[in-house]
Amino acid sequence: MTDVRRAIARPMLWGLVLILAGCSDWTYDPPMRGNVFLAPYNLGQLGVAVPTKPTTFPQALASDYDSFAKTLEYDIKDWADADYFARKGLAAANGQVVPPERNSNWAIPLEVPEKFRTQLAEGRERLLKALDAGGRDRLPLVAARAQVSYDCWVERMEDDWRSAADGPCHNQFLTVLAQLEGHLQPAAQPAVAPEPSREYRVYFEFDRAGLLPEAQQILQGVTALAKQEPGLHVVLVGKADRTGSDSYNMRLSRERADRVRDALVQMGVAANRIETRWVGEREPPVPTPPGMREPRNRVVEINLQ
Repeated sequence: MTDVRRAIARPMLWGLVLILAGCSDWTYDPPMRGNVFLAPYNLGQLGVAVPTKPTTFPQALASDYDSFAKTLEYDIKDWADADYFARKGLAAANGQVVPPERNSNWAIPLEVPEKFRTQLAEGRERLLKALDAGGRDRLPLVAARAQVSYDCWVERMEDDWRSAADGPCHNQFLTVLAQLEGHLQPAAQPAVAPEPSREYRVYFEFDRAGLLPEAQQILQGVTALAKQEPGLHVVLVGKADRTGSDSYNMRLSRERADRVRDALVQMGVAANRIETRWVGEREPPVPTPPGMREPRNRVVEINLQ
């Protein structure tokens, strides 16, 4: 469909959606989500407002909304939603409180039988819990990525639920949220120890060992502590979820641990201060049945001793 036809057809589609949604819990507030004619202007304004290197949660939120809005504008050709998320980015850049989307404001299909709205509501609840537990201040870049990934998941579910239900936005949201939750989780303390250990966690995408951008903030913090305390010993434990064979997961967990070790060495931590081991799908942080995907188990745990 051409861009002009898409702009004309979308309001007609919304009229049909409003009729079909009459018997559901779905609402639409605000009544007009974005303006196709203002999208280029608001995207331009947001591009100016976004800092080169965001450091705070509002700055990172503005930066990630800028990237998402540009994808909607230039790649997906959804001008109305591009304008809407550009305006969310501008609000964040101006210091306003910008909450994650409510799925009730979007035409999400198949609550029966797939429970898509329930999944989105549960994801939003986990996200808000992590943000309110200090995620915005302690890991601002990771927290912002989690919120914008969630909004992307919601937006994509309305436009193309078949590809979005287990698509890139959904998977990135779960991966980044697990990283945020893992960092906020109190480290287990030994029964008797002169000094409590400090733990950090670096999470990975499904079946991948590459470091995500959000991992850099974690590893920079570990590196800073290692440089401050010359006697500090860094222990890395690579892990995998229970999808795949035991031998495959063992290799994958080793590769993940090696990637974290190499990154720390590159950042300035001496290799002889780093101990690396891997356990595959054994010793999972979250016990699951065989074959189940669990983002919180795709992790390298970092213990500073």
